[in-house]
Amino acid sequence: MYDEFDDEDDLNGLPSMVHNRVRRRERARSKKRKKTRDDSVRASRDAPTVGAVVIEVGPGSAVAVTATGERLSCVLDAAVRAKQRTALAVGDDVVVARDPSGVDIVVRVGPRRTSLSRLDPQNFHQERVVVANVDTVVVVGSAADPPLRPRLVDRYLVAIARGGAQPLVVVNKVDLVDGPRREQLAAVCADWRAVDVQVLFASASTGEGIEALLEAIDGQRCAFVGHSGVGKSSLVTALGSQAVAGSLAEHGRGRHTTSASMLHRLPSGAEVIDTPGVRQFGLFNLTRRELREAFTELAALAPQCGFADCTHAHEQDCAVVAAVNRGELSTARYDSYLRLLAQTKE
Repeated sequence: MYDEFDDEDDLNGLPSMVHNRVRRRERARSKKRKKTRDDSVRASRDAPTVGAVVIEVGPGSAVAVTATGERLSCVLDAAVRAKQRTALAVGDDVVVARDPSGVDIVVRVGPRRTSLSRLDPQNFHQERVVVANVDTVVVVGSAADPPLRPRLVDRYLVAIARGGAQPLVVVNKVDLVDGPRREQLAAVCADWRAVDVQVLFASASTGEGIEALLEAIDGQRCAFVGHSGVGKSSLVTALGSQAVAGSLAEHGRGRHTTSASMLHRLPSGAEVIDTPGVRQFGLFNLTRRELREAFTELAALAPQCGFADCTHAHEQDCAVVAAVNRGELSTARYDSYLRLLAQTKE
């Protein structure tokens, strides 16, 4: 069923020239970071501090909001800046030093209760944390323009399971498809519902599903993630009307409407982190054990396998393979599992 929809490209399929271009860019950035590291700001020891939540991250900088609602434009302490891509993300709790010079400096990042991370597309040996401390990650796909990419959704579901948040899948732009196509979409989504993932159909244009989405994220901090052009920012606008639309990084129709992750508070009290769209979503240092645990329908059958370390790919007496052959497990989900298994670490 997945093959009827446009699907995500594997990172391993990238042309070598792309890899080389990424490596050259990273080397240039490393030289620049080394050159400027000695000039990084450090807070004075007697500077007063305040707790805050990061709502936007930039190169060597961050915007954070205190419990009283004060908005702080901060620079990063040298130690935080040195490992910014993994150490700081929207949603992080931070300690900000109010330096006597008038500069606000992020000096410490608090522990995370959840996170969502990916393989850094600019450095394949590094993890990039997308968001932190969210209750739910809303994986947004679209019924058309662009079409739903189920294997990309499966990748997100694995990353969400690793990071500890709850998943929610939203298929936007359902107003663009007819009845038969809706039925096909429903059949694909049935695989996720079968493993207790909530799925909603919605349309930011017509308002369909918006109330259900508001109810699903009520009182939570959530992140909207997904492929470029699926309408994440339009959904955020629909959830919060003009109160949210005015604070988006770049508001408009079509692709690339959000250029950086930003946290917004909805009138309902929920908090939404709107993230830039992706074209690929790699999983950093994914282990086979993590993958097996993320596919819960496979994990439930694992104790019946003939081998304790069964990969559910080729072993004899594998309960998972037997269940797939009997039609008791989704062949599409199993195919997603095998594709990811080929990219895991031992």
